[in-house]
Formats: sequence, C-alpha cells, structure tokens
Amino acid sequence: MNNPAAAASLLQTEDAAARLLEAERTTYAEIELCRRDALRLVVTSWLRAALVHKRTEARIGRLREQMTLATQARQTRICAEIAALTSDTESDGVDLAALDAAIARVIEELAGALASG
Repeated sequence: MNNPAAAASLLQTEDAAARLLEAERTTYAEIELCRRDALRLVVTSWLRAALVHKRTEARIGRLREQMTLATQARQTRICAEIAALTSDTESDGVDLAALDAAIARVIEELAGALASG
C-alpha cells in the first residue's frame, strides 16, 4: 500500500475490529457468568422450596397427631360425662335437661374440633 491515508484507515479499522471482537468476547463471558449465577439461584431456590415443603408436611403430620389425641381425649371425657348422667337416673326417669346440656356440649366440642382442625 502506497497510500498512507488508506494504510492508516485500514489500521484503524483493524484496531476497531479487534476492540469490537474483544468486547464481544467479554460480553459473552459476562453473559455466561450471569447464566451460571441464574442457574445456581434456580437450583438453590428449588432446594429451599423442597426443604420448606418437607418441613411443612412434617408440621402438618404433627398437628394431625395432636388434634387426633385432643379429639380422642374430648370424646372420652364426653362419653364419661354422658355415662355418668345416664347411670345416675333410671332409664325411665332420665334427666332430660342434663342430657340436653351434655349433647349441646358434645356438639360444641365437635364444632370446635372441626373448626380448629
């Protein structure tokens, strides 16, 4: 090349192209880092969600056990109360008001167990 202006322009173009290619490589490297970070975040989030699910299921299981035991205790207490009421009187002379009150308590206990469970 005998034309110095053309040679300088060519060098500038080659230099600009080299800088552009380097910027492109840097950009792709940064994109890859972002992709890896995003993938890591997704995996971490999934693992945390699985752990939360496992803990929640365990808590629900414990709560069901507690509610079952509480309901059984209430049922035993109510049955004993009804048995005491019915054994105190003869079958012909059952105190209907006391029996009605016991039945109302049974209904309240069951409604409370259903509402809380």
